[in-house]
Amino acid sequence: MTNRMVFCGMLLAYFFVACNPNRVPKGFPEEEEFARILADVHYAEATIGQIRIKDRGVDSTANTYYHYILARHNLTQQKFDTVVSWYLSHPELYQEVYDKVIALLSEQEAHYERDIKEQEEEEERVRKEKQARSIWKGEKSYFITKADTFDRRIPFSISVDTIVAQGYQLSAFYQFLKQSSVKEPLMEVIALYADSTTDTLYYNLPATHINSKAALMIGFEKEQQVLQMEGFLVKHDTTEQIRARINNIEFEYIPVADSVR
Repeated sequence: MTNRMVFCGMLLAYFFVACNPNRVPKGFPEEEEFARILADVHYAEATIGQIRIKDRGVDSTANTYYHYILARHNLTQQKFDTVVSWYLSHPELYQEVYDKVIALLSEQEAHYERDIKEQEEEEERVRKEKQARSIWKGEKSYFITKADTFDRRIPFSISVDTIVAQGYQLSAFYQFLKQSSVKEPLMEVIALYADSTTDTLYYNLPATHINSKAALMIGFEKEQQVLQMEGFLVKHDTTEQIRARINNIEFEYIPVADSVR
């Protein structure tokens, strides 16, 4: 009697599962998995939309990214469309899946916003540190032409005798424009040390219209403290025609290792 009851229970359970209209077909992703797939697809579509707004000529890259998302879940486009159609034909089940999708997307958005906030905070921290280490007192950018009445070499002189540093870095972006005939422009720095010795350092600037970065490191190989630095941002033969842009000028000291947190 007991065995017959167990058999009848198993038979009823089999027929219940077989006749359940919401039973996911074999080979189809179950609810939890399908929710993750849809969340990834929605995220991919949002990313593709942003890519197309920025550059309308990247459709092939966008499509590759979309198909990569499907391939990661072992799905072809045809199989994905078939799965979606089946779930849409079972609205109650699809609604349950989509509720999970919304929860996953909300979690992803919160994580993304946290990452953005952390990145912005880090960028602000770096900006403030660079600002605190800056010793440059001039303009951050110059547009130089032959008609300018100021010294077109952009001279500077900076006293740093009160700063304890392991060295200094001067950097800027240079672009020499049409009608400029300057042949051998230089970024030049003369450093005076505590023992009264001097160093003359220079960077050969490419006289090209391509915006290029130049940088000089000063004092790193000396045990003596730097007291004074002077030089020219763009030393050149002043009889030559010059037309140039200098941007993003930065001159900062690098703290000694013990003072870096």
